[in-house]
Amino acid sequence: MKQVRYRAAAVIACVVAFPLLLSAQNVAKRIFVSALDTGGRPVADLTAADFQITEDGVKRTVTRVTSGSTPLRIVLMVDSSTPTGPMMNNFRIALNAFADLLPAEHEIGFITTGGQIRVRTQPSADRDKLKAEIARFASEGGANAFLETLIESDTRFLKPAPTQWPVFVIVTTDNGDTRREPDIERYNRFMRDFLARGGAAHAVVIAGRQSGPVTDLTQNLVENTGGMYVSIVVDSGLPERLKNIAQRLADDHHVMAERYEVEFTGDGKLLQPTIVVKTGRDDIRLQMSPRRPF
Repeated sequence: MKQVRYRAAAVIACVVAFPLLLSAQNVAKRIFVSALDTGGRPVADLTAADFQITEDGVKRTVTRVTSGSTPLRIVLMVDSSTPTGPMMNNFRIALNAFADLLPAEHEIGFITTGGQIRVRTQPSADRDKLKAEIARFASEGGANAFLETLIESDTRFLKPAPTQWPVFVIVTTDNGDTRREPDIERYNRFMRDFLARGGAAHAVVIAGRQSGPVTDLTQNLVENTGGMYVSIVVDSGLPERLKNIAQRLADDHHVMAERYEVEFTGDGKLLQPTIVVKTGRDDIRLQMSPRRPF
């Protein structure tokens, strides 16, 4: 009998100051599994009955096994606060380049953060509608409602689609002028849940002379999910950066197509459990990760 194990890493970096104790005893958790035969070829016919999972030694129920080829559902979260006004031309070029390069099967929702959350398009594979909204995109002024938009977008558009791969692609400025301290405990709750769902995040930050909470939270989110984080000082570099992210998403999806998404019922109070995955087939070698791709 083959098995593989890991100890989940601590997911919150120094920006998150408080530990999280989840109230729910049983929660849905996901891991991602590669199954190869003795010749190193992917095994494509495994079902929930082929996997056995323990969490800190306790047997868990496998509730769903699917191919890792599920389409992406992307929240394209773009700063539209006051500092973005002079940058609109490069923003539109970059957003169009992202839409053109990302494979057509993946959904994109276009959300902006100037003053408050604004839903410019619902998540959809309709690129014509997206590009029409990009053409109308303009700075809305006000402050950057970063954390509020992040969490509300996840609640409204990513969590309701559990069979799709949840992704944030963030384009934001940060001049370090935010005076209000972010709600770290609220961010903590979001982050734990987003990681448990196998979420991914990539970001470009256009930085000013100082940095503030927007940079701290963005870096934390991207690092915890293994994504691409880029800080630039002039917006002329934005189109190339977003094209790189679109290509990375396409590549990651291709890698995951030969892997499994395995959902099980776990203990929500365990912060760093040891997960063990087994299969009763001796001709299969497993590899496992709590995030995708790997």
